[in-house]
Amino acid sequence: MKITGFEYRTISIPFIPAIQEHSGMDYPTTLVWVHTDEGLTGLGESNSLNNDITDQADQISERYVGKNLWEIDLASESFVFQCAFYDLAGQALEVPAHKLIGEKYRDSVELAYWSPPMPAEATVAEAERAANMGFRVHKLKARKANIVETARLIKEACGPDFQIRVDPNTEFGDLDTGLRLAEELLPYNIEVYEDPIRFENLSWYRQMREKVEAPVARHLGAPPGILENILAGAVDAVNMGGNVAGLRKSAAVAEAADLPIWVQIFAFGSCVASTFAAHIACTLPNCTMPIDELPHIRVDDLSGGSMDLSNGAIHLSDAPGLGISLDMDAVERYRIR
Repeated sequence: MKITGFEYRTISIPFIPAIQEHSGMDYPTTLVWVHTDEGLTGLGESNSLNNDITDQADQISERYVGKNLWEIDLASESFVFQCAFYDLAGQALEVPAHKLIGEKYRDSVELAYWSPPMPAEATVAEAERAANMGFRVHKLKARKANIVETARLIKEACGPDFQIRVDPNTEFGDLDTGLRLAEELLPYNIEVYEDPIRFENLSWYRQMREKVEAPVARHLGAPPGILENILAGAVDAVNMGGNVAGLRKSAAVAEAADLPIWVQIFAFGSCVASTFAAHIACTLPNCTMPIDELPHIRVDDLSGGSMDLSNGAIHLSDAPGLGISLDMDAVERYRIR
């Protein structure tokens, strides 16, 4: 099966109102169709916020057009083409994409809800929305000025089973501040602290782990960094990203240390990237924490209902490839180029 060409459409789907109001983000992505001489088409998706893949169209065609899909090392490709190639391979072999990646450990992959820094009342309203949709974990881009009040109000509104993933992007600063806030947050259903304090001294993370009841995690990349943090006693869990080959190596390092993980591969994608991320995550035995893929925070996921996102999880079918189709009317509605 030879690759015959590529097609691109860049889209910009608004975020739901509360997130749009408080983030001010415009996060375009580019959908990619990979065509073949056997009439099959694979879907991929590229982050176009800072790097428009269409600017590289000639180089992409030169690299791939005429190439036999079965001669490509699918696991080592970049995420955008990897997604499309696994979709193609699964369709050709009539198996779901995850079957070509590894053993499936779960039929559904749980997602975390997400909010940018917002006033406490706005965040609580989003938490209630999330809980009503079946999410059990809400990831907050937390800030020390109002995280304690926000957590208190979320627990009052959503009850004891709804958890908060605290991600300050190190804004808590030093160890003393991180410990003080963790003490104040102790009653409020904290699932994990992700990157709560600065990184320059990993002993701070070790001490925080020793003194804080909730798990402490870092958002890390390749295996060497993960191993360094494990050896330093700095992490209880790891958030990681990458392509299939990289993620499987990173997850194995964490698994050897008996650490749970979650993945953030694309984050702000449509049904295409989010579904492929779920296909990967379901093959990682220690990926037991809700992942950071966020199709649910946009007004449309482009799937027309073909992506089964319900009760806070993507439920994977045994349909060939990604197992989804695009609502082309919606694609055209949000298309910007």
